[in-house]
Amino acid sequence: MSREVYIGFSTTDMVEPPYRVVDIELVKQDIRNMLNTRRGERVMRPEYGTRIFDLLMDPFDEETREAIIEDVIRVIETEPRVTLLNINVFEMEHVIRVDLELQFRPQDSVDQLFLEYDRRNLQAF
Repeated sequence: MSREVYIGFSTTDMVEPPYRVVDIELVKQDIRNMLNTRRGERVMRPEYGTRIFDLLMDPFDEETREAIIEDVIRVIETEPRVTLLNINVFEMEHVIRVDLELQFRPQDSVDQLFLEYDRRNLQAF
């Protein structure tokens, strides 16, 4: 039995206690939180989050795609528990999808993380 390295708490997708999340699932949840928070939205943490929400209504051209990639890389680089191995950003109908391949430390496990940003659900900010 392996020893848990990272232990945390989350109510996301949890129906009942315990709300314990560990290791890779905890790190993935932390990354999801960062990439689902508008940059500047967190009190006293102006650099936390992403600017992807500011780009969703822009035409999805190479410039927008590169801006999204650069921002995701910036966010991932703040997370010492992972290394970004690959990133793919593409547009589907009304959705921008970000696929990440991540290597998790110290386990050296590789896993995928998929995020979707739906333009139809974009709230007015």
